[in-house]
Amino acid sequence: MAAQSLHLLRALVVGAMLLAPSVVYAGSGADIGDARTIVSLVKADFDKQERELEVGDIVRQDEVIEVSQDGRGEFRLNDDTKLALGPGARMVLDKFVYDSDKKTGSIILDLTTGAFRFITGVASKKSYEIRTPNASITVRGTIFDVYVLPDKSSWLLLHEGAIEVSAPKSGCRVLDRPGQLIRVDSDANVSRPTNWNDLPGRDAADFDVAFPFVANAPEIEPLPAVSRDGIIGAAFPPEEDKKCINGSKSKPKTIKADDSKPTKKKRQAAKSDDDEPPPRRKKRPKYESSDDDYGGGARAMDIIIRGGVGIGGYGGRPTGRPGGYDGGGRPGGNMGGGGGSYGSGGQMPR
Repeated sequence: MAAQSLHLLRALVVGAMLLAPSVVYAGSGADIGDARTIVSLVKADFDKQERELEVGDIVRQDEVIEVSQDGRGEFRLNDDTKLALGPGARMVLDKFVYDSDKKTGSIILDLTTGAFRFITGVASKKSYEIRTPNASITVRGTIFDVYVLPDKSSWLLLHEGAIEVSAPKSGCRVLDRPGQLIRVDSDANVSRPTNWNDLPGRDAADFDVAFPFVANAPEIEPLPAVSRDGIIGAAFPPEEDKKCINGSKSKPKTIKADDSKPTKKKRQAAKSDDDEPPPRRKKRPKYESSDDDYGGGARAMDIIIRGGVGIGGYGGRPTGRPGGYDGGGRPGGNMGGGGGSYGSGGQMPR
């Protein structure tokens, strides 16, 4: 009898698992991943409840992750996204919605200070949005590093795939040549893709401080993507700007006050007067409603909802790119070849 009851219980559990929804809507405080590597001290803070993380501990939505000045933390999210945080880094796990069947969702991370490596998981690339203090990054099947400086400017270094970097003041830029960088300054101006030696303000931090995972690859993804010497000696020629697909987000319209245009109350009165007036009330409307007064009829400001936006997979690692790599390629991918060349060690970072 006991054996029959046990078999019945197992059948019910299996049935419940099969019928369970594949979409994970993680609410605030929900489990969205776990810690894979902890060096020195890494803390997690949720709702003012702070804890010291150990390998295997879960991490939760809306949790703040902070790394000590001599520490390092590596994490895997439930969609197999991998994150590495360098010394002094701070990150907020902002949002995690993931459908394991359709590989879709919305995954938003806020990188507030320090050095990071981001490696996309199995969710579709349009699911991801990575935010720095002054910009938003969307991906195309990607490995890249981010360094957020104390003045809230940031440097982005591409290893594989492509990213689009958007900021309110300067629109969107595409970075699709591994080994190149983009800088977002403290005023939210996004630079064109550039080589390390040409990076504006590069004296603000040493290369190994900004990008510690180049020389010492994280354990969660131990194979180097681009060599240190290759990045430092890169000599890509300038190229024309490429059109963003992910980052071309509409901006809210601004309607300025103008005494020559009717106010909201007067527009309502004019609209009312456009209808057939009652027999005893034949008044000429004060203002004639004109579409030109409102930009073709738009009578309210657009509303922008921020979310992870992007496009599908990148379609493999780039091949035949100008410059190639000097010793850093990932096994199985064609990371070499092309016209120009990376330096072979050459200049050391300042």
